[in-house]
Amino acid sequence: MEIKRLIYLSALMCFWLLPAQTHRYVYELKYKLDSTQEEHSKRLMVLDINPKDTKYYDYNFLVKDSINKATNSQNTNWTNQIPISRKRNSNKNMNYQIIEFQIYSYLTNDEIKWTLSNETQVYSDLEIQKATTNFGGRKWVAWFTKQIPFSEGPYKFQGLPGLIILLRDSQDQYLFSLVQNKNLKTTYDTSNFLEERYGNKPLFVTEKIFVSKALEYFNDPYHGIRENLRNGNTTYEENGVKYSNANELVPLIKKEQNFILTHNNPIEISKAIKYSKK
Repeated sequence: MEIKRLIYLSALMCFWLLPAQTHRYVYELKYKLDSTQEEHSKRLMVLDINPKDTKYYDYNFLVKDSINKATNSQNTNWTNQIPISRKRNSNKNMNYQIIEFQIYSYLTNDEIKWTLSNETQVYSDLEIQKATTNFGGRKWVAWFTKQIPFSEGPYKFQGLPGLIILLRDSQDQYLFSLVQNKNLKTTYDTSNFLEERYGNKPLFVTEKIFVSKALEYFNDPYHGIRENLRNGNTTYEENGVKYSNANELVPLIKKEQNFILTHNNPIEISKAIKYSKK
């Protein structure tokens, strides 16, 4: 991937391309949802900078959307990283998360106060400058460039005098690096997979209500399925195994709870939900 050429062209083109276009930046994210894991998980995340708003989401959303358009399908997927949308130059972010089969959206006010450093270096032919902040219970180091004049970055990180190119927390549990960019002639439509999921609208709630719903699910996973089994209305199949009795789901419930407990290292660690296993 010719990142030097891509980023250089982006820096040149930012000023004169059509105002209705999408400036797309793709970051490689290395992360540890389980803080004890030795190796990082990896995925590509997209930052779409549009004339009026900014959107951050999993690259797989684009892949799935392209397949759906080509096959006239409405298959969905999700991600363990929280998609975000916000108005340009705003601290207010719309968060999208899913619990079981229900998608929720909630608004957060995320002001980030940066401390600029005089330290600079060259990265892929760009001069990048160091900045630090405390956000979400972590200490962060960002490297941004004024050569790409967008006051934006991955996830909720924005407010610097240039695009964030590199970003990491002090424990190296979340690391972002810009790997690709593309300029689109028109604003990219994400309405099928972000604002809605192919007709399935997120339920707008407060963040407090979302947390209560997450706790409710953790305390009683498979609740709806168990009720259906108790009423004798259906059978349930998972990984090729059929279940016809609610009590048969106990191992699955324990497995789900253990998974949630061990994968509770979000990017905003201060917002990690305090689950307690009974």
